[in-house]
Amino acid sequence: MIAQRSPDNDGPLTWLGNFPVYVSTVVAGLHGVALVLTALAEALLQSLMFSSDAVVRDWSVWQLFTYAFVHTPPYWVFLFELYLLVVFGREIESYLGRAAFIKLYITLLVAPSLFLTVCDFVGWRTIYDGSSALHFGVFVAFALIYPTAEILFTIQAKWIALALLAINSLQCLALSNYDALAVLVVDCVAACLFIGFQQGRFTFRLPERTQKARPARKPAALRNAEPISEDAIDAIDPILEKISRHGIGSLTPRERERLEKARAHLIAKDGRS
Repeated sequence: MIAQRSPDNDGPLTWLGNFPVYVSTVVAGLHGVALVLTALAEALLQSLMFSSDAVVRDWSVWQLFTYAFVHTPPYWVFLFELYLLVVFGREIESYLGRAAFIKLYITLLVAPSLFLTVCDFVGWRTIYDGSSALHFGVFVAFALIYPTAEILFTIQAKWIALALLAINSLQCLALSNYDALAVLVVDCVAACLFIGFQQGRFTFRLPERTQKARPARKPAALRNAEPISEDAIDAIDPILEKISRHGIGSLTPRERERLEKARAHLIAKDGRS
C-alpha cells in the first residue's frame, strides 16, 4: 500500500500465487478458525473468554490470551476487524519488521487482560471477549507511523483514528460498558508507547555520574570506518521520497542513521574536492 519496504525489514512469510502472506495474514486466519470453533462449541466459548475472577482464583491464565479469539455476533464487526488487521497490519509489519510486529500484537493482546486482572484485586471484576480494541490498536499504530496517509475520501489516518476513538468511547459510555472502555484505552496507550519507543521518541537517560564515566562516543555517522559507496548514496532516494510524502518524523532510527551516514559522506567528499 504505502509502507516503505526496506531491505532491512522482513518480507512475507510466503506467497499464495501473487498474494503475499504476512504474519498479520496468518493471525487473521487463526481468528477465522476460532470464529467457527466458538460458534460450534458453546462450552469452548465460555472457557476461552476472559474472566478476571477465573484468572485470579482458578488460575485460568490462558484466558489472558484466548479472550481475543472469542467472536460473537454481529459478525460484520468481526469482518471489519480483520480488514484492519490484514491491510494495516501488513503495512506495520513491512515498516517495522516481522519481529517488531509480533511484539506489537502480543503487547496489544496481553496489556488489557493484565490491566483488568490487576483491577480484580481492588474489587473490579470483569468479563471480556473479542478483539475489537486489539485490532483498533493495530490501526492506531498505523496512524502513528503514517499520520498524514490519506485513506477514506482523502481524510488523513490520524483524523480517522481520533474519530473512531471518540465514537467507540462515547458508545461505551452510553452503554455503561466500562470494561470495553478500559480495554480500548489501554490498547491505544500501549500502541502509542510501543510505536514511540520504536521510532525513538521515548528514551531513557542514564544518571549523570554514569554518563560521565562512559567514554565519549562518535556520532552514528562516523562509527563505521569503511567508506560509503555511491550505490549506498543512491539507496537513500526512497528515504528522501518518504520524507517528502510523510515528513522526517516518519523515519525509523535505522533510516535516520543511513541518511546521516550519507550526509557525512557527501560532506567529506566535498571537503576533499
